[in-house]
Amino acid sequence: MFAISYGSPGFNLFWPHVLTWGVIISLLSSFASNLWNHANDLVEDRAQCKITVLTQDQLSQKSAIILSSILYALSGMIYYYYFIRVGRPIHYFFLLWLIITWWYSDNIFLKKIFGFRLKTHYIGELLTYGIAYPAYTVSIWLIYSELNISIIALAVSFSFFGLSGVLLKDLKDISGDRKAGLRTLGVIFSPSKLLYISCFFLILYYFVILNFIVLGVFDKGMLLVIIPFIWFIRNTFYYFQKKSWKIEIRDIGSIRTMVISTYFSLVVLGIGALI
Repeated sequence: MFAISYGSPGFNLFWPHVLTWGVIISLLSSFASNLWNHANDLVEDRAQCKITVLTQDQLSQKSAIILSSILYALSGMIYYYYFIRVGRPIHYFFLLWLIITWWYSDNIFLKKIFGFRLKTHYIGELLTYGIAYPAYTVSIWLIYSELNISIIALAVSFSFFGLSGVLLKDLKDISGDRKAGLRTLGVIFSPSKLLYISCFFLILYYFVILNFIVLGVFDKGMLLVIIPFIWFIRNTFYYFQKKSWKIEIRDIGSIRTMVISTYFSLVVLGIGALI
């Protein structure tokens, strides 16, 4: 899928090391971001009776802030180490992801400076997800390969993936966001509109991937992505199209199919890249 050329006799020994640390960085940074978000949303999560390690008092807010900060820092140090080792600007993309995800959730520090959080307004939500997903995608893959047309294409497709996700995410937070007086996507737009636009972005995600397969940028093995695409179109898109995008309680299965098929597409892409 992506050309990797280190030109070194020790590459075969270096590759497993890189793969291992790539996975570790992904886990550390994801956990840091999620923990930071929960630490800043503690009051809202308790009001909405959400179950997290903080609302269940398994971890204090102070401990969560310290731990997430340490995990962010560890991720940054590993990125900087690989920047020195492979000479690619990995840390810049990670830093962009870190700043936008930190500000998105920050209810403790940056809010006091700027007076708002990015997640409290729909423009901030779209900005965050539109930047975070491609930046994170590029930062991870630069560990393995040079910056090329393949990773740029993947970053574009993942931008649509992220935008689709934030729209779908807000479907379950509407009542809580409205009570809190937030101007999120779930408050501004109706559930039907959110679902429709989310599906639209998801179709763009698939179309970008399929288009770059046709252009020869991605390997043909990635055509396997057409399986989750058809699954999504048949069980979610056409289903709601017939209903004029009206959402009812009994439709939860079709929305769940949309989520499962989308994440399944990531697995399929990985498998297709190795074929």
